[in-house]
Amino acid sequence: MRLTGIIIILFLTTIGCKNPDAITKTEEINHLSRKISELQRQNKILRDSLSEYEENFLYSQTLVGVPDKPFLKVGKNNNIVMLFQTFDKKLPKYDIYKLEGDKQIKIGSNTSTRFDYNFTPKSIDDKELKLLVKIPYNKKTIEIPGLMIFDVKE
Repeated sequence: MRLTGIIIILFLTTIGCKNPDAITKTEEINHLSRKISELQRQNKILRDSLSEYEENFLYSQTLVGVPDKPFLKVGKNNNIVMLFQTFDKKLPKYDIYKLEGDKQIKIGSNTSTRFDYNFTPKSIDDKELKLLVKIPYNKKTIEIPGLMIFDVKE
């Protein structure tokens, strides 16, 4: 009987005394898990926000053409400096197309906010240059048109 009593007392003492370090570590692990989940949620919000900012930046671009000379000459190569409104920022790789009626003729690719285009007017009435830039971004294609009208002389 005495041995049974000692065994019961030892058993109750062992069960009754929980390890306080184990409880603290479990609480700490749960706290850290909640913190990690919250940081992952905030990180996703930041990534989405940056992606949206970049996409809005690309949609806001304007393509401008500036000829090297005040007027273009018929039958001669005339350099036109093509610029996006934001200078010295690297853009995602984009393709450049010349528009002729309903046709889009690819003339190159670039990543910079500036490129040169050689325009050769065929007559005095050949004053318009229509370009289109296509930027692939987030499984979409952002299109930036450019229409330039020049003074052309013989």
